[in-house]
Amino acid sequence: MKTELNIEWYSNVGTKIFAILLVMILLFASRITLAQTTLTSAEASFRYISSTLQSFRTTGRLVNNPGVDGSDLEAFISYLETYYEEFSGGFNRNSAMCLFYMDPENARMTIQDKADLSFSYLPDLEARISRYIEVDAEFQDTIEYEFGRILLNNINQQKLSSSSNQRLPTLEFDEAAVISFIDSVCV
Repeated sequence: MKTELNIEWYSNVGTKIFAILLVMILLFASRITLAQTTLTSAEASFRYISSTLQSFRTTGRLVNNPGVDGSDLEAFISYLETYYEEFSGGFNRNSAMCLFYMDPENARMTIQDKADLSFSYLPDLEARISRYIEVDAEFQDTIEYEFGRILLNNINQQKLSSSSNQRLPTLEFDEAAVISFIDSVCV
């Protein structure tokens, strides 16, 4: 009788420990997936904003209109411009990174040295990713608040297929990628 209780007790404890470990593993995996999902969303939002602004500046029209009516067009474009600046503030043409890279006084440096020093003006990778995720959340909250959930859903659908030659620096770049990235945003 006592042996049966001990076996049953150990069996229950083992099951509970296994269940706790399983829950911890699932929670950890979901956090990783959530972080990847939110970073993917931020990258897609940036591509959407960039491509939408580029086509608007080129054509004067809102190509692939997500449902913005004429009276809201100016405000919508203004929000896109604001969030484009929020995303690209550290690496746009007016950023410290680009100003250093384009400074004629630095022309004596090798391209690689100049690119490496310029790229060092960006925050570290983890801080950049956190910032982009934060900006994406603000962008989506603003669009939903100002224009409604339907428009936000339409944008989220369109951003899946948006393409742009601009991208967020969300990876560790090798030497060639650093030069390519800086040339694409600064030159």
